[in-house]
Amino acid sequence: MWRLFILLPFLVFHISCDKKVERPDNVLLQYGDNTLTYDEVISQIPVYLSGTDSAAMFRTLVDNWIKDNVLAEFAEERLYDIENIDKKVKEYRNQLIVQEYLSKMRDTQTPKVEEHRVKEYYDQHRRELKLEVPLVKGIFMKVNSNARNKEEIKRLIASDDTEKIDKLERDWLDKSLEYNYFRDKWIDWETLTNMIPYRFGDPDKFLSENKYFETEYGDCTYYLVITEYLPTGEEQPYEFAKSWITGILTQGELAEYERVLVESLVNKSIKEKKLDAVGYDPVRHEMKEINVNE
Repeated sequence: MWRLFILLPFLVFHISCDKKVERPDNVLLQYGDNTLTYDEVISQIPVYLSGTDSAAMFRTLVDNWIKDNVLAEFAEERLYDIENIDKKVKEYRNQLIVQEYLSKMRDTQTPKVEEHRVKEYYDQHRRELKLEVPLVKGIFMKVNSNARNKEEIKRLIASDDTEKIDKLERDWLDKSLEYNYFRDKWIDWETLTNMIPYRFGDPDKFLSENKYFETEYGDCTYYLVITEYLPTGEEQPYEFAKSWITGILTQGELAEYERVLVESLVNKSIKEKKLDAVGYDPVRHEMKEINVNE
């Protein structure tokens, strides 16, 4: 059995943000081939903890490392299917390696989907792309309730006159707490209502009956003007569905890249005799016929 070697017989420490702990060696403990260093422990302790809490967490982390090592060896000597455990560890390691690689690959090699492919997908599937919540166009503004001349906001924000909207932005944009002009693009109703502390009830009923809405909550006043809306169940307009379709096609491109990569690596492994296709053909994805000599 491995013996536990404590390399620091007596460690007196106080961990704080402004004082570095003096230590004779970076290694705290060694158990067989496994070592625990001071830096490994410190890296797991949040910097915002107090000195007392940091010291307590330090002791906990060290004690857990000791427990894991001594119990692991103790259990290993008493398990008869340790080979199965080793197999699972290897499989899990391989999965982690693959997941990490594919994740980095997706971050650095995201393919660009051409516009015509997005449009083709939309034309083929537009009848299936139904709205689950209404879409709206309009203007939203939030201001302090004690702001002067708030009546001017109501007069300007509800106007269809471009000059009045320009005046609204010129005179009130720097005084507003939030401002969102979306007369030229669709946004979903839920995204908009999350900005306003008010229970709107049935969205389609509300939108069919209201083009202008104003409410006050706390110290803030909220203004909402709806210039257009599409009810639940309507086909998604192309400009709204475009980003979702692009995501779908991008995932398809990545999946195809992964498929081609795996296929090339399989062929390479067979050629280099790393992969022995004994009873299964990994290229055709089918079982091989086995001739049995009687």
